[in-house]
Amino acid sequence: MSIILNKLKKETVIYCPLCNKEYAPSNLQVVEQAGETILAHSHCPVCAGAVLSLLYKDFMGITLLGLVTDLSYDDTMRFKDTEAVDEEEVLNLYETLFN
Repeated sequence: MSIILNKLKKETVIYCPLCNKEYAPSNLQVVEQAGETILAHSHCPVCAGAVLSLLYKDFMGITLLGLVTDLSYDDTMRFKDTEAVDEEEVLNLYETLFN
C-alpha cells in the first residue's frame, strides 16, 4: 500500500459532504492506483454516503478531490473499466421511454 494511503488512514479526519460529520478514513478502499495517484472509495459510517476520492502527491503535499456518489465499492469496481455511455445510447433510451 502506498505511503499516501497509509498516512491518510492514520492521520486524517474526513468530513462527510452529506451529513457534515467527521470520520476516520479507515474504510478507504483502493479502486485503482497508478504510481502515487490513487482512486479510492469510502463511505460515511453515520449516513452511509459514499465518496470517490482522487488522491495525489504534488508540490504542496497530498491533495484529495472528492466526488459524492451513490455507487458502492462493488459497483465502482464493476463499472470502472466499462465503456462510457455515448450520446446515441442516451437518445435511444429516451426514445424508448418516452415514445
